[in-house]
Amino acid sequence: MAVLGAACALSVLSAGTASAGTNSGFVYTTDWDPGGRGAAGHDGDCLTVFDDQADGYAVEIHLFRMSDYKTIAELRTTQPALSREYKCFGSQVPENTKVGVRVSLIKSGDKFSGFKYNLTT
Repeated sequence: MAVLGAACALSVLSAGTASAGTNSGFVYTTDWDPGGRGAAGHDGDCLTVFDDQADGYAVEIHLFRMSDYKTIAELRTTQPALSREYKCFGSQVPENTKVGVRVSLIKSGDKFSGFKYNLTT
């Protein structure tokens, strides 16, 4: 089931018309056995986030502007485990802007975050 979900997400993230934007590919959390992953796709306009383990942590993804690290869009899993969220933020994401992606496991203030930098929307 997880493999099917990942394949669907990759097809969603790689589909679309050609443009100068960059899809992030998956960004994984940095805990010892990555429990979360996320990606920015469709030229940075859409986010998807996966909670891959029943560990009590939520997973969130942030798309942020590289120039000032301001969050442009964010998405968080709503179920406690083994869930996926997907949302597009078209009007919030400026075109041809350098952005970064941060994916984090979060529980009681603890965070394990993975990053990708200098992607172009």
